[in-house]
Amino acid sequence: MILSKTKKWLTPIKIFLVMGIIVILVVVPLTALTCVTVKVGYTTIIIDPINKKMWTVGDGTYAAILFFAKPPWASVKYVYVAVDKLEMWTEKNETGDYPAISCLTRDGLAVEVDVLIRWRIDPNRVLDLYKNYPNLNWKMTTIASILREVVRNTIANYTAIETIEKRAEISSILYSELENALKEDKTLVNAIILEELDLREIALPKKFTDAIEDKLAAEQEMLAAQFRAAAVIIATQAQANATLIMANATAEAISLIAEKCNLNATEIAQLYLLIEALKEIAEENENVVFLIIVGDSGQYIIPIPSG
Repeated sequence: MILSKTKKWLTPIKIFLVMGIIVILVVVPLTALTCVTVKVGYTTIIIDPINKKMWTVGDGTYAAILFFAKPPWASVKYVYVAVDKLEMWTEKNETGDYPAISCLTRDGLAVEVDVLIRWRIDPNRVLDLYKNYPNLNWKMTTIASILREVVRNTIANYTAIETIEKRAEISSILYSELENALKEDKTLVNAIILEELDLREIALPKKFTDAIEDKLAAEQEMLAAQFRAAAVIIATQAQANATLIMANATAEAISLIAEKCNLNATEIAQLYLLIEALKEIAEENENVVFLIIVGDSGQYIIPIPSG
């Protein structure tokens, strides 16, 4: 009797275990095969080779795990649709995604352009873009090439000096030309949205920059010399004007004295000049006493040492 009861209890347990094994071996793998992961910043492409269909899940703004969102045999591709960047620069032995862009100016000077762009992909056009680039290599094969061409064509319209003077204008034109070129490229199916272009540097050859610095230094020195010469001329003119004003004032004073005192203006002028001369002599000879003799035959100045 005991053995009979044991056999009855073993039968449901076996059935339960078998069902559990079936779930583990079939349902769990099936669920995993039909599950789709959606990541922030990505659009997920589902590719069904049997039914020859493709569709996308997610627009890059949310994250989720979607169960039974695809047939078990379908594969997935993850396309980054958030803001991406492309750098082209060279510094010593290092580079960005690509080296700086070598260009020729309108006057034939070789320059190196350091530029960065930021862009994103329109999630609504991901499928069309994927059909043209199943390896997801549009950045390397097309966007980089278009950027180089736009930069070289734009720089070719400016002289070397103008690349310095009109940098803001060049940056604006580069953005506009690149935006148009990305839209016009048929393989990109208008999926690339340009967010920003940063023209970080237009590197001129060192010999050229040295020549510019020497020229600027020479021009500054010339301006300084012109300023000094102008200052001397102004000072000389001021002194001449002051002398002329004093001379006119003296002449008017002599004429007024002669008129009031009924004296000869020429004699008064001679006396004035004598006094001025004596002042200068006294200033230059502090330890000398001068004896002045005035007579009909002339005027005599005799120095007498005071020591």
